[in-house]
Amino acid sequence: ASIPTLMDEALAAAAGPPGGPAFVDFPLDYVFMESDVDADGPAAELDPLLEPAADGVEAAAELLRGAERPVIMAGTGLYWAHGEHALRALAEELRIPVFVNGLGRGCIPADHELFFSRARGQGLKGADVALVIGVPMDFRLGFGESFGEETKIVAVDACAPERPHPRAVAADLVGGVAATLDALREGAAGGPDRSGWVASLRATEDEKRAAERDELEDPRAPLHPLRLYGELAQMLDRDAVVIGDGGDFVSYAGRVIDTYEPGCWMDPGPFGCLGAGPGYALAAKLANPDRQVCLLQGDGAFGFAGMEFDTLVRHGVPVVSVMGNNGIWALEKHPMEFLYGYSVAADLQPGCRYDQVVEALGGHGELVTSPEELRPALERAFASGKPALVNVLTD
Repeated sequence: ASIPTLMDEALAAAAGPPGGPAFVDFPLDYVFMESDVDADGPAAELDPLLEPAADGVEAAAELLRGAERPVIMAGTGLYWAHGEHALRALAEELRIPVFVNGLGRGCIPADHELFFSRARGQGLKGADVALVIGVPMDFRLGFGESFGEETKIVAVDACAPERPHPRAVAADLVGGVAATLDALREGAAGGPDRSGWVASLRATEDEKRAAERDELEDPRAPLHPLRLYGELAQMLDRDAVVIGDGGDFVSYAGRVIDTYEPGCWMDPGPFGCLGAGPGYALAAKLANPDRQVCLLQGDGAFGFAGMEFDTLVRHGVPVVSVMGNNGIWALEKHPMEFLYGYSVAADLQPGCRYDQVVEALGGHGELVTSPEELRPALERAFASGKPALVNVLTD
């Protein structure tokens, strides 16, 4: 009789801040018993948009109102709080440049005038005030050192951090993220002209994007990863769901694959849980059957969960995977050789035919060894209507 309530509590714990897995253990004898409890009764609804603004928002808004070079750094916590509309309104009304990571990607479209990625170093170091929204100050932000020494940080999240921030913050706003951003927008109205600050970041952004052109058009074989992504980007729809499952190979994607809607980018996260990609892709395609779902895999990541293509085939789930096959554990091999002059257990089979594995499981497989083979192979994979792997030999 307690099972329905326990399940409601578990779902609430998983979905509520900070979000994460919940575990419920049912003794087998109870599972086969019966109860007259109404198992179809309504469960409590969790709506993060109903959560009130954080305490202390007035002082933080005052700080933001006086900022001449503010930035926003938004991440996964913003996504789970459904704060994308509040973020965009705040950025547009106050003219604040926006940088994102994790599931924050797509919460402001990549072609928005206030979205930046390549100018992140300049933006974070040069900011006088930084709104850090739903992002822990972990290694991705240099444990706080990615910001300038004089940058005042306003941390916004739905729950307090698991451990103290690695550097002092000017304000720690814990509460409803969307409501807090709305309150900051209203309280910080009327600040200084920030057009020069935005323009300086745009100049850097444009310069760095232009500098990537040679790599995006690199003719080498095996392919430069950026050449692969340059071609793939032309194939992806605006609402395509892109999943990264790899290390070195996916780090390139994080630089150049643009995202335009929330929930359209997933990756292994800060702990690097390789092998999660096929499961992500299965769920994403079932949730969005009419969208492209593109799984980016390193050859090392494929070794963790490549057999899940059998699951995709059995259930008729047409995910397209694009593999960067460089024959090594690149994020391990290169640092070891840099530090020690040699590497251990970091080599994989050169040119391994993972595409034939997928074909044997009933999917569509292709091998790409040169740039001119790539676009036709991608077109055939997306048109196949099957789970597909385009195995691209990369440098």
